[in-house]
Amino acid sequence: MVNKIADMKIMQMTFMILFVFIFFTFAFLFFVSTQSGKVNENFNVLQKESAIASIETIANMPELSCDSSRTLCIDEDKIVVFGSISNSYRNFWPVASIRVRKIFPKSAKDIKCPATNCTYYEVYNSNQTNYKSEGTFVSICKVVRNENVAQEICEPGRLDVGVKISS
Repeated sequence: MVNKIADMKIMQMTFMILFVFIFFTFAFLFFVSTQSGKVNENFNVLQKESAIASIETIANMPELSCDSSRTLCIDEDKIVVFGSISNSYRNFWPVASIRVRKIFPKSAKDIKCPATNCTYYEVYNSNQTNYKSEGTFVSICKVVRNENVAQEICEPGRLDVGVKISS
């Protein structure tokens, strides 16, 4: 009789330990599934914050900026030259794309520069299809010679930075 009671107690303890193990396994799986959903969301937020933080840095790069005394001013001649070599900076950019858009005059369709009546310059493109644009307003300036006088002409523009997002 004593052996049967002891065997019953051992069996009860075994089932209890097994139940507690299964309960904590399900609780852990629930926790992991809720946290993995947040990882993707946090990745997108961090990518967006990284792009926003790098907008001013990109606009004030010596390779693109007008001069060191002005902020958020982009030299149009430098954009043309830099756009052709920007793939050398592929590992440097923390973003998916960089575009400088002319705001005025407003055009119905996008025309890539250099072309007549163009509307935007593509400085860098990583050929990613899954990105979202963030941007700020800048001055797009160029030096033009009129009757042996160099004159700087500036127009409003927008620096758009593509943020890599995961699907």
